[in-house]
Amino acid sequence: NPHDDKIYCSDWYGASVTVIDAATNSVDTTVPVGDEAGALCYNPQNNRVYCASYLSDSVYVMDGTTNHLIATVPVGHFASALCYNTKNNKVYCANWDNNNVSVIDCGTDQVIATVSTGTWPHRLCYNPQNNQVYCASYMSANMTVIDGETDKLVTTVGAGSRIHDLCYDYQDNKVYCADYERDSVTVVDGATNEVIATI
Repeated sequence: NPHDDKIYCSDWYGASVTVIDAATNSVDTTVPVGDEAGALCYNPQNNRVYCASYLSDSVYVMDGTTNHLIATVPVGHFASALCYNTKNNKVYCANWDNNNVSVIDCGTDQVIATVSTGTWPHRLCYNPQNNQVYCASYMSANMTVIDGETDKLVTTVGAGSRIHDLCYDYQDNKVYCADYERDSVTVVDGATNEVIATI
């Protein structure tokens, strides 16, 4: 959180988020959330922190200044990944067991759309150049591409065998997909959503 100079650490077994003062490297406070607290993301527009609770099927919303919980957003079963859409002020939550992504409006902290994905969606990343969200589905060996404006399916990209993680390259507009099973990385062109290399 650059606004308040804080770092956040989710505690899977402690059902909490630890807030660290980055100036002193000391714990500021601990915020109770749902069971198996996992993925985190930061919303700079509203200065809020979002925490996905895997077992509570919820996303918890914290105020970045006060560290207080301000909302609990019901999502799908086994909330496993989050990412923030900077253009439309939305948070996307991958729901592992429901094979979909919940779209949260950060203005209201309510789910405004649900997008179907492949089997076991568990990683997300955002492409600000095209305003698209990429969701990796572990068992389907593909990525679902979601339009950040309409929250509709753009396309599905075959990008490996067991996609374990994703990241976006801002400079060259590419998405990198780590393949757990094949010991490789698939490179996807962010402009065309086509595979251009396998490393």
